[in-house]
Amino acid sequence: MKKYKLAFSIIGSISPQMAAKTFLHFFSKPPKRSFRSHHLNLRQAATESNTALTAYAFSKQQINVKTYTWGKSGRKILLLHGWGGSALDFGHIVNTLVANGYQVISFDQPAHGFSKGKNSNLIQWMHVIRAFLELYPDIYGIIGHSFGGLAATLTLAREQVHMPKLIIIAASISAPAIFDDAYDQMGLGPKVRKAIPGIVQKTLQDNISTMDMHQQFSSVKTDGMLFIYDENDEIISPEQSRYFLTKHPDVEGFRIKGEGHYRIIRDPQVLEKIIDYLAATVAAKDDLVATQRFSVKGDFDGDGIGTP
Repeated sequence: MKKYKLAFSIIGSISPQMAAKTFLHFFSKPPKRSFRSHHLNLRQAATESNTALTAYAFSKQQINVKTYTWGKSGRKILLLHGWGGSALDFGHIVNTLVANGYQVISFDQPAHGFSKGKNSNLIQWMHVIRAFLELYPDIYGIIGHSFGGLAATLTLAREQVHMPKLIIIAASISAPAIFDDAYDQMGLGPKVRKAIPGIVQKTLQDNISTMDMHQQFSSVKTDGMLFIYDENDEIISPEQSRYFLTKHPDVEGFRIKGEGHYRIIRDPQVLEKIIDYLAATVAAKDDLVATQRFSVKGDFDGDGIGTP
């Protein structure tokens, strides 16, 4: 980390813009990972396909997103992995949902898992989620882990789409807070920090400061939201999760004291809670017609650029 701080200090003193662009390049590159036998077994059990999409709402660049389906029938549940993750991390949740009569859809975000690419970001993630909600308009519930929970919540706030059930697990709360932590870790100076939002606005046509669940919560269109967190989470501060639940009392909270940020998605208590929550009746709105529930302006084609 020290060498990165030194490098950004040197580059930043010469050109804050260059340092900001370099930071965004590295910040948008997920870590490399490997897959074990249980991941590959889950992949083999899936119906697998490549979903062709545009890279962004403003872009004509084409990308292919590796898509997985488990189960032949039943209400559809969309699973969203976190940063550096994959749909294949959800083995316990997938098996539990299918055993309880649900059909599960998931995908590897760009530059993750078996989807191609080297870089991605929250703006692209929300675009991809929106696309899947159009492709599968009868989705009954979304389950998002970590960064996927933030992306799901912001998508439901920004787009004219209604979701009967939203479950977020060990979720990131705020993109600005994530950026601030990264700035501190990399030792970015004030001029570099100031340059970054402008670059994002110019290249990705979005505003970092608005990507916050507290700001956007009143616009989230769902009949019910469950927020699950772990008191032993080493990535997302439990205090942050408790504060979110305090500020938004309409959200149902579920706390465990388990094995942290990653193992929470296989915890038996969590799996049981997910099934119970999905099975609970939503009065009057349970069987919304797909065409009534999704309406967006424009399409996925436009002028723009791809990943930074």
